[in-house]
Order: sequence, then C-alpha cells, then structure tokens
Amino acid sequence: MSAYAQKPVWLQEQSDILKVLNQFIDKLDKKPFVQWTQPPSIPVNEKTLPCLFVQGERADQTWTLLKSLEQDYDVVRIRLNKKRNPLDPEYFNARLRLQKQAEPLLRAWLRRPYEVPALQQWRDAVQQASGQFPGDVAKLSARLIGLSDKSAEQIVQAFVRIGGYQRQKLTLRQLSSVCFWGRSKFLDGRMDLVRSLFPDILLTLRPIVVNIYLPQAISGVLFIENQDSYTCAMQGLPREVRNLALVYSAGFKSSAIRIRDKGGVSLHFTGSGVEQHRQQFEQFWLEGAPVGWPVWFWGDLDFAGMTILKQLIKRFPAMRAWQPGYQIMLAHLHNGNGYAAATDEPQTQTDPGLTECGYADEQLLPALRTHGLFVDQEIVY
Repeated sequence: MSAYAQKPVWLQEQSDILKVLNQFIDKLDKKPFVQWTQPPSIPVNEKTLPCLFVQGERADQTWTLLKSLEQDYDVVRIRLNKKRNPLDPEYFNARLRLQKQAEPLLRAWLRRPYEVPALQQWRDAVQQASGQFPGDVAKLSARLIGLSDKSAEQIVQAFVRIGGYQRQKLTLRQLSSVCFWGRSKFLDGRMDLVRSLFPDILLTLRPIVVNIYLPQAISGVLFIENQDSYTCAMQGLPREVRNLALVYSAGFKSSAIRIRDKGGVSLHFTGSGVEQHRQQFEQFWLEGAPVGWPVWFWGDLDFAGMTILKQLIKRFPAMRAWQPGYQIMLAHLHNGNGYAAATDEPQTQTDPGLTECGYADEQLLPALRTHGLFVDQEIVY
C-alpha cells in the first residue's frame, strides 16, 4: 500500500481504533522502529478496545474495520490467540502488530510527523560543530545539555564561543556568563568538560572566601560550619568559644583542596586581635607554621557534618571535633530531640565511615547510627 494512501473515511469516527493507532506512534516516539527486536504490538482487550467487548453490531463493525487495516492498508498484522475457547469471539486475546513500512502512512493519517529524539538532535549538532573544538568532543556528545529557550545548535555554538576567550584567564563563572547568555552558573560542575574541549584553556580559579575572627588572646582555632553559630560565637556564645580564633567554614568549602594555597583562598579578618595576630595566623594557614594552637571543628551532628570533619582533617591534620559543642548536641540526641535522618533535605546523607578523630569515631558516629537522628548545631547558643 502506498505511504500516501488516503486515510479511511471511517477512521475519525472510530475513537477506540484511533486511540490504539496513536499508542503505536507513542511507542515509536519513545523508541524508533530500528531499535525494536520485534514489531511493537498492542493486545486486544477491554482496556485497549472496550467497544469490542460490548455485545452488538458495534463490536462486529469495529472488528471488521480492524481487519480492514490489515487486509486493505497493511498497517497491522492481527495475531489470533490459538488457545482461545471456541465459544469466545475471534478477537479474544488477539494482538495487533504494527507493520514497519506502515509508520509513514500512519503518521500522515494521525498528523504526527517523525521527530528526531532530543539526544540525537544534540549529538548531530555536536558532530556538525566538532571541527571547531581543538579537543575531544566525546564528553560533550555523551549527554544531552538542554535549555528550555535554546536549541541544541545554539547551545553547541555557545560552547564553541569559549574558544574566543581561552587565553583571557577568566573564572569559570565569568566564562559561563559571557558565552551562555549571562548564565554565570551554567558551567558549574563542567570544568572537566570545558578542558576536554579546549585542552590549553587558561582558567582562573575563584579563591575561596574564608571569614576569620581573631580575639586579643588566642588559645585555639575553631572552625564553625553554620553562619548563625559563627555569628553567636563572635559575641562569645557559648562561653567556651572565648579566646578562640573563629573560622566560618561555610559547609564543605573549607575542605577544598586549595583551601591552604595562597592563590586559592582569600582570608578576611575581623576582631580585636587582627593587628596582633594576623601575620601569625596567615603563616599558620598558608605555610603550616607551628603555632601550638589546637584546631577543632564544630558543625551539625549529622553524617554531612562528620564528612566535613573527615575532609578538613586532610587539610588540617591536627583537627578534631570540638567536644564542648558536640557534648550538648549529643545529649539532645540521646534524649530523642533530633529529626529523622530519612527526612533530611535536600538529599539522603552518606555515612562517612571513619574520620580519624577518635571522639567522632567512638562517640558521635555510633550515636548517629544507633538513634537514626540528626541535630543541627544552631541548637547550641
């Protein structure tokens, strides 16, 4: 039958048959015909073709029309159920199989033209522009990168534009903003992709901003995970923080590999002891100079907080969990005053195993595992 055969005049009035034919196209839109090991099929039952299971002339007429799609249009093949009860109608538990050559015809009838899958469109766009990248496009082609208001070709050309800035030593966010329509965060997490496309690109790493409070007398250094707790500590609350140099570690930022490199960090000081202790603190931080100060970490009593501690110990080997703060939180945990780990947002936390801090490994982590509860550090003030 010609792919341009006219649609049957009766088809528009047969809602059940139209529904089945549209289901075939739905299947092909999700997976092209060439990827099917067997032609897509749909069972004949009360759910797919309910009009066949209502006694009367309509059922007979619908079955005749379905057979017409096989005999006159070669759109489907009907596979009868050879094991059906002789008293059952011929179509009972039959299957309709779509004919491969019928796809263009069916799409024309239903006005549902073939659309290239989004991933294939993306890969085609990458392939067409591959000569404009000095590096390997495999990572770019591997996964669809989409924006609701931009086509695949536009996004690929935005990646191409990076080449015009590869010698300017921009930060990743500056590069992202100038190449991707002002979206400064578009390239976040894609530095490896950018380097694979432009192996010689010169990027400036954004220094990590670290806020440090220096009192007049320093007896130790305390890293604090959360801002509210850091602000309270600057005011001397809880009282055990007095005479401690305070570092606002802002979650995982302070555990970054470059946190102790001069070019990777920007130290911002405040407090009455800045003039007296700043140089000594910078030598401790950037040069690892021995100062005799114990170093502690205090954050949320949860797996994420313990993971931050574990990573910080890699950067500051002498660091340990700060017991005065955690003891209070541990008491809350033992009293059931915490929230269920399963409800943690935005995502489930992962147990870090061992941190190399004895207090954390022997008391804090076992308590977290036993109770299945978390306690945020803001509970201490």
